[in-house]
Amino acid sequence: MNQMHFGNSRDLFKFDLVRHIMKSLTELTNFTFVPMLTETDETKKKSTKKDLDRALREGKPGSQNRELLVYMEHLQEIEDDLEYFTAIRAYFQKENIPIDIFDRERFTHEKRDNYFQALFKTFPKKSLIFLDPGIGLEESRPTKKHLLMAEVKKIYDQMDTVSVMMIYQHFPRMTPVGYVKHRSTQLADLTGSTPVTITDNEIIFFILAKNPKIRAHLELIFKQYANTYSILKISAYGN
Repeated sequence: MNQMHFGNSRDLFKFDLVRHIMKSLTELTNFTFVPMLTETDETKKKSTKKDLDRALREGKPGSQNRELLVYMEHLQEIEDDLEYFTAIRAYFQKENIPIDIFDRERFTHEKRDNYFQALFKTFPKKSLIFLDPGIGLEESRPTKKHLLMAEVKKIYDQMDTVSVMMIYQHFPRMTPVGYVKHRSTQLADLTGSTPVTITDNEIIFFILAKNPKIRAHLELIFKQYANTYSILKISAYGN
């Protein structure tokens, strides 16, 4: 993720979805946010107000969460990482959702091993582990904006049977047809667990769980969420 996009419609979607999962899946006791925050690529932060206005106008995911919308408007004015994370922490604490934000350092491609090594030292239990790269899963030429499949595998292997992994992914502009199925198959081959996915055709979330009962419950949770926002599509290839 990047500072330029604090408080935009994608923030709205992801944090509202996290809230919905945490409120619905009572087996989870905390939310672990791994932001993979990178240096800002541009000198000026892009305006997100119009983007959020469009989300409200078009009924995009999260737009019915009025309290979260207030936080999004505040996040749009923030240019400091610490203040951003403080606001996110305050929102989830107000929702009575314990949160741990892994914000010790900026994420770079060259030092990615050091970044995740710190996470593995205090690996969370019974947690929703949200990995939030700038773009998503690795491409043929991965950068600081990508999460590597090897990293997904390492994190998944250390998860307990209650925890859930959630991965942020931009929907590709050039090859959207079959993309969700292709990535889901890759993740299933990698972990032995078929992900549940949810998308608004702009971003995708891949969710992995070791426990079949929890995975089945996640499908129901997402279907309930999609009933609120008709633009959403749910899939669980491999069932």
